[in-house]
Amino acid sequence: MKFLKLKIIISVYVCLIVLALYNTFHVYETNKQNGKQGVFAKLSTIASILSKQIDGDELQKITKDFNKKDQIKNAKQDSSYYQIHQQLKNIQKSSKITSPIYTLVRSNEPNKFLFAVTSSNKPYYLHTYHNPPSELIKNFDKGGDLDEYKDENGIWLSSFAPIKNRSGQVVAVVQIDKNFNEFLKDVNNDLINSILFIVLVYSVIGFFLYLFLKDVLKKEEAYIKTQKNYKNELEKEVKQRTNELNNANRQLVKVNSELESFFYSTSHDIRGPLCRILGLTSLAKVEDDKQEIVEMIEVESQKMDDMLKKMVLVNSIRTKEVLIEEVAVYDRINHILKQIKSKYTNIKPDIKIKIATQDLKKFHTDLEIFESIVTNIFDNSFKFSDNISPKIIINSFVDKDGIFSLTVENNGQKFSEIEINNAFELFKKANKKGDMDTIRLGLYTIKTCTDKLNGVVNISYNNGLTMLKVLLPDYYLDNSILDFYKKQLN
Repeated sequence: MKFLKLKIIISVYVCLIVLALYNTFHVYETNKQNGKQGVFAKLSTIASILSKQIDGDELQKITKDFNKKDQIKNAKQDSSYYQIHQQLKNIQKSSKITSPIYTLVRSNEPNKFLFAVTSSNKPYYLHTYHNPPSELIKNFDKGGDLDEYKDENGIWLSSFAPIKNRSGQVVAVVQIDKNFNEFLKDVNNDLINSILFIVLVYSVIGFFLYLFLKDVLKKEEAYIKTQKNYKNELEKEVKQRTNELNNANRQLVKVNSELESFFYSTSHDIRGPLCRILGLTSLAKVEDDKQEIVEMIEVESQKMDDMLKKMVLVNSIRTKEVLIEEVAVYDRINHILKQIKSKYTNIKPDIKIKIATQDLKKFHTDLEIFESIVTNIFDNSFKFSDNISPKIIINSFVDKDGIFSLTVENNGQKFSEIEINNAFELFKKANKKGDMDTIRLGLYTIKTCTDKLNGVVNISYNNGLTMLKVLLPDYYLDNSILDFYKKQLN
């Protein structure tokens, strides 16, 4: 019942509009038909009078003597042509016909006619009438009316009557046209008063209906708006809760997967050095010279200590709040490289360094995480370079967009294709034992730190060298720029 009144009022209003449109259309069509009847009555009367006034024998003589197109170029060129021309012109003027009155004769081509004498001052003598209406072709010898037809010159209402010679033979027709657009203009002018009256009556009725509908629709709009707001708020809340649950589920799955990977790697990576320490301890019990064994135990213990430090670092990075500050990239890289060199004094690699960040005024990132990335990359390059002729190539720069790029290449330790694809995943088992555990944990540490700074890391082979490349964005950089660089790297 709530919307019943509104529906009834709208239905009545629609009926009034339909009725007004029907009345307007009916009046228009009636006036149009009456107007056509008046036009045809006038045109047919004039055509009939002219057909009896025009001498058919003279017209036939003109077309016989001048039988080529445009042979008559001026109305006064031939006296007989001029006499018929004046007859047509006088009738056109006295009856206020706007279009030229003309005579048509048959063409040698089937269903085609030629213009003969016209009321126009400029003759278009024996020009072909290319698209005559079918009624003209059919009733050429009888005459008749042509209702609303289209030819190459426009849309017309026309009447035509046959012109006969003394023998009673039809030699031509005289045709009088009324431009249809002019006719419609006349009809529309006659309709203005009727349409204005209809518009006035229905406008008054519509105004009062509008006042009534306005109040009803206002109440309806307020009700719909309330319901819509309630629905939108409900959908918004449901969507938000759903997104929160989905994010929580994804995060939970990710955390569980990472915990599983971390525990697997932790037990696996620590077990190797631990087993070697236990084996060396057992060996020390039976060996007299224990100094070498102690040194080996120290090396394995150092490896285990490095692993534990990296595990602690990974855990701290995961939970650490990012602290953004301005970093002097050039100074930090050189400082870290000096520390790594002092750590591996026994390794004298052939190092080629290209660092193009000294001109950078500002780079904003978390210093601790940044240093962890660079330190682990340099440490891996020194630790796993070829033992006999180590070679390291370091290339670093910050481009105009604010992307820090660090590429480190070294010879030595080689990976299989499977190990390359899984290089940054702890839970993937390695095909090699020993140092592979340390490499894997180091790469995982680099990946964790890089992800924390919204960067990207990639490992590949280049000219026989293992190449590790890292891209880090300035903290205030537009993410779309970084996405472009990530696509280039991948």
